[in-house]
Amino acid sequence: MKKALFIALSIFLLGTNVKAQNGTKFLSLRGGYFFNDAFSTTLSLDISTKYFNQNEIYAEYYQNYKNHDLKTIMGGFVLKPVMYRSGNTALRFRLGAGIGSTTRKFVAAPQLGLEYSQSIGKGFDLLVVNRNQVVFGGDKADKWRIGLEAGIRIPIN
Repeated sequence: MKKALFIALSIFLLGTNVKAQNGTKFLSLRGGYFFNDAFSTTLSLDISTKYFNQNEIYAEYYQNYKNHDLKTIMGGFVLKPVMYRSGNTALRFRLGAGIGSTTRKFVAAPQLGLEYSQSIGKGFDLLVVNRNQVVFGGDKADKWRIGLEAGIRIPIN
């Protein structure tokens, strides 16, 4: 009886697809301040890949405090390879690009940065994100964007 149960359990386990963290999807919401007197709100879908790396598809809204005509809506893709991981903490390098529009022009913006994530249980993560962008095609006064965002990442599967 034990042998038959062991064989049945072994066949069941061999037939299942076991992947740790690969393919897990998260929805994240972040908001933050940019050092040229602006704020940003970002909604993103994060997809975990091998070795705790992630890919991010994002949509962002950006507005300048002083000049309310400097608004940008942008979408893009970011690769996030992990640089350091320990227990519930991860530090990732952000490399990506986005395209979108201001109120008057088409813009494109490559970005580099860092992401610090701290797990708070049940798959939820607190995020602190540094984003550095160069905006091509936009206003000259708003070419460099260096900002800090904070938010939460929620598992969706």
